[in-house]
Amino acid sequence: MAIDFFIGNTIKEAARSEKCASLTDEMQDSLKKKEIPHKAFMELILDLDPYGDKVYSPNEIRELIEICSLIKSSLKEKKIILFSNELQEMCNLALQQNKLIFAVGD
Repeated sequence: MAIDFFIGNTIKEAARSEKCASLTDEMQDSLKKKEIPHKAFMELILDLDPYGDKVYSPNEIRELIEICSLIKSSLKEKKIILFSNELQEMCNLALQQNKLIFAVGD
C-alpha cells in the first residue's frame, strides 16, 4: 500500500490534482530503519495512517519541506530521493498557490 500526496484546497480538488508523490510501504519502512539525524522530526511522514487521510497546514507544509531536505542530505536511495524531490516541489507549489497538501492512504 502507498500513501499518496496531492495538492488542493479540498479533497475533491486534490483527487483531480495532476501532481502526486507516492510513499510506498517499502520506502516508509526504510526511512524508519535508517539512521537519520532528527528522526523524531519526521513524524509528519513516518506516523501516517496507511488507511486514513491527513491534511497538512501551511506550517506543516513548511516542515515537510525541511523533512525532504533532511532525507535528501542523509540518504542515497534513489526511490526515496525521488519521492523527496517530488514532495518538496509539491509543497513549494502549494505554498505559492496558497493551497494545502493531502496525504491519502489506501
